[in-house]
Amino acid sequence: MSQPTVLGAIDAGSNAIRVVVAELGPTSLRRIEAERVPVRLGHGAFTHGELDRRTLDEAVAAFIHFRELFDRHNVTRYRAVGTSAIRNAANREVLLHRLHHEAGIDVEVIGGDEEARLVRKAVVHAFAGQPVPRCILDLGGGSLEINLRSGTSWRGRSLPIGTVRLLETFAIDGALSDAEAGMVRRYAAALIQTAAPRTADVGVAAASGGNADALARLLGGDGPNPSFELAALERALPDLIGASVQGRMDKYGVRRDRAEVMGVAALVFATVGRQIGIQRFIAPGVGVREALLLELAEAAAELQVRTAGAHDKALLTAARSFASRVEHDTSHGEQVRTLARALFLQLKDLHQLPDELLVVLEVAALLHDVGEVVHTRGHHKHSEYLIRNGRIAGLDGDRRELVALVARCHRKPTADVKKWIADAGLSKDQRLHARRLAALLRLADGLDSEHQQRVESLVASRVGDAIVLDLITRDGPGPSDAQLLRKADLLADELGLAIRCTVARPLPTPIADDVVRVSDSPAA
Repeated sequence: MSQPTVLGAIDAGSNAIRVVVAELGPTSLRRIEAERVPVRLGHGAFTHGELDRRTLDEAVAAFIHFRELFDRHNVTRYRAVGTSAIRNAANREVLLHRLHHEAGIDVEVIGGDEEARLVRKAVVHAFAGQPVPRCILDLGGGSLEINLRSGTSWRGRSLPIGTVRLLETFAIDGALSDAEAGMVRRYAAALIQTAAPRTADVGVAAASGGNADALARLLGGDGPNPSFELAALERALPDLIGASVQGRMDKYGVRRDRAEVMGVAALVFATVGRQIGIQRFIAPGVGVREALLLELAEAAAELQVRTAGAHDKALLTAARSFASRVEHDTSHGEQVRTLARALFLQLKDLHQLPDELLVVLEVAALLHDVGEVVHTRGHHKHSEYLIRNGRIAGLDGDRRELVALVARCHRKPTADVKKWIADAGLSKDQRLHARRLAALLRLADGLDSEHQQRVESLVASRVGDAIVLDLITRDGPGPSDAQLLRKADLLADELGLAIRCTVARPLPTPIADDVVRVSDSPAA
């Protein structure tokens, strides 16, 4: 069995650094572990233009911990990005150099446009199956990203309105006075107006970031989509901005680093709400790191498909090489392989076997008669032995055992085949897979019962309570056609459908592209 693909993502933001590790499954990502480390990279970066030594050391220590986390979970692919604070720091190369050499992690510094795009991707994915608000906000420690949709297109802007940036730029510490609150509102409004005019009147916006999540918990109700109303936020503003850091911690039950920034965050959300006409903020609980995971998963899935295809071809080549070494003629095996492949692909909705078992069927079909090099009598048992013990590169573990068992099952009555599979020590799902693979192989073998490669193409269709195989043979209908379905009984039992066939001569015109040709080359 192949090892699972485990992915890692790091978002080195201005107020905290976030990491997540997830396993890529067949249809989704399964989160394994996630952490938030309160390293404030924005400290000093926006006022002095540099990261101080203490911040550098804390960041490196956090990344060393992330490296250990990645190694513990066998992360195979990761992406780490730095946003506003690292972008703004003149000595960012010092940090990037240390992270590479001391933690073994390479960090990519991304621009505001890329940050806005990533947030948009994460939010749109989070709203799958639901209408996506036409405004997406992401408030971080260094910047505010605003995405607005017009028709089907999005326009993203990144503005220097981050919570840490505002705290340090305006020297705010703890409770905000009226004058300080006014400065924050005027500064934020002036920049927001350049990115999103008031005429937008968006109504509902998705709000990303830790502060949006915290405000939704404090001001919103329970439900699958945490949210808060602008009116509720404005009612709570006096308490949020007027309390000290300790007062916010005591009253709202938040960490110190969240209490330090949540007052300014509330002011920014209230201001942007007024400026572009937002009445309700929905907090989907996703951000940059989720987008990084999504894109890593997309890339890994594409690679898996390409790798699986290359591996399957290599495995078939190895099976052919093995047959050649033992001096077995694979002419019949190749015909059965191609017929079995056609049946597998055209009947997928009925047999419901996983796609990765197609190569198991093909190898079993190719080598099902290889035991004849030992003796024709009992050759199905000899085939099983040779496959299980032969040197076939890439065929190992459970897959080798399954190929050997399915190859053995191409002969003898259906009752014997079912008993062999039942006695093989397989799980319930594995027994089902083995029976259905054997059923497809037996039918394909029967379609070439005379080893003459008569069948040139087949079309399999569901017609009522039957599967109909429309066969084109090079010599047309003949007296031996009754033997074509002599091994169809196991598939009929498995699917609960009768198996019938029609036989015709080759068509006078070229076969349409969607008809599977049996005469395809062995490399198909």
